Amino acid sequence: MKWVIVSDNHNMKNILTDIVSVHEDADLFIHLGDSEFDYHDPELKRYIKVAGNCDYGSQFESSKQIQMQHINAFITHGHLYQVGRNRERIAEAAALENCNIAFYGHTHIKRVETIEGVVCINPGSIAQSRSVDTETYAVFTVEEENQIITFYNQQHEIVDKEIVLL
Repeated sequence: MKWVIVSDNHNMKNILTDIVSVHEDADLFIHLGDSEFDYHDPELKRYIKVAGNCDYGSQFESSKQIQMQHINAFITHGHLYQVGRNRERIAEAAALENCNIAFYGHTHIKRVETIEGVVCINPGSIAQSRSVDTETYAVFTVEEENQIITFYNQQHEIVDKEIVLL
């Protein structure tokens, strides 16, 4: 299983379709908000998407749940859960939906942490990093018993990799 997770491209053109072409073998493409594109924009066509604080339109939902194999994922932008302060609220929201993983954006900082049994993952921003790290997106893979999160830069080079324990 392979999921590609992107957030916060902030109107950056062509990067989303470029990511799809590089990872065409992915099972899912997820956009965590702040594309600043219309919901029906061709760049978002392949993506399951949620609303960021810079996305407008009633078609965007604030969160969604995705289930595949043994993974129950909660996806949201994160601004409604104050993820810039801490991730307790998003972990609690994910747990209430019986999700063992939560993907969020908003902070523009790549991060993996486990809170109250929920793995919270931010893929970073593909357009505007707010840390010493470069701009990133993430690929979440499940291979037998291993779950791995791999972070890529805009040139699709691996910048970090971590085993995720669910």
